[in-house]
Amino acid sequence: MDNIDPSLLIQGGSALYIIAFLIREELALRLTVIAGTILYILYYYLFPDPPLWEAIIASVIMIFANLIVLGQILLERTTFRLSPDEKELFDAFETLTPGQFRHVLKVAEWKVSSGKDGTTLTREAEPSRSLFYVFRGIISVDKAGRQFRLPEGNFVGEIAYVLKRDTTATTVAPVGVEYVEWNTDTLRKLSKKKPNLGNALNALLTRDLAKKLSASYRPDDAMPAAKEPAALLSSE
Repeated sequence: MDNIDPSLLIQGGSALYIIAFLIREELALRLTVIAGTILYILYYYLFPDPPLWEAIIASVIMIFANLIVLGQILLERTTFRLSPDEKELFDAFETLTPGQFRHVLKVAEWKVSSGKDGTTLTREAEPSRSLFYVFRGIISVDKAGRQFRLPEGNFVGEIAYVLKRDTTATTVAPVGVEYVEWNTDTLRKLSKKKPNLGNALNALLTRDLAKKLSASYRPDDAMPAAKEPAALLSSE
């Protein structure tokens, strides 16, 4: 190590620390701090005799702390470790980041409709304590005496959730339909705790509702239920 100037390691580590303090992007900041700390560790180990073990241990702990936060950042930004079904569900939550979606996913319940007549998700003009997403299959919708079929890929109960009012339709999931359910109180508490998540979720549900309302005025609105109408009126 006689050919290496020890001051270069110290100066390099200090330079990286200074650069890190100037970086606003957290992932790059953490990586730069780790790189600078590694240079300090090399100096502590290679040049003092004996090596400065206390300083090395403290620096290694600092690296591990940054690695933990790096892992959290990556989970916030990627769909890593999500199952295929969870990734498919995430595609429906297009206004949420992967990290926000993980929080929503934690309070979700994956269910399959059962029973002789299927599962009633909402009842017209009654309060709803849940928000639903039709994951696989088609559900039936009865709105003011008009019957429709609502295919997978749609939310159910979004008006009741966003506007905090009674539902406007009765919806039934036939046997075998797969759906995801969220308790509305739990979801509202999560949204209040994480305002950015709440805003993103409300934007998503409002967009979903607008899509259904725009479809409800199309000429084929009166198509018979057996042919799956394009008129997907609000399903709650």
